[in-house]
Amino acid sequence: MGEASERKGQNAPEETYDALVARLERVVGELESGQLTLEQSIERFAEGVRLAKDASRKLDDAERRVELLVRGAGGEEEAVPFEPGGGKGG
Repeated sequence: MGEASERKGQNAPEETYDALVARLERVVGELESGQLTLEQSIERFAEGVRLAKDASRKLDDAERRVELLVRGAGGEEEAVPFEPGGGKGG
């Protein structure tokens, strides 16, 4: 089953960050429900770890893109670090 899932994932379009987070939240809910067998829990945990890594990679990619955009907009060679939450009104 794992091999088929991996092959399917290689051919499928990459998921958005929001889709990854939604899937991760569903996995966490399933784990917290206490309704899974030990084997199912281990499989869900492994899926959750993979989803968390994928989401983290997407955030890193987005941060690099923002740094490049800010650098390009100012015409400077120095990258301006991305500040999470800086654009929110809070």
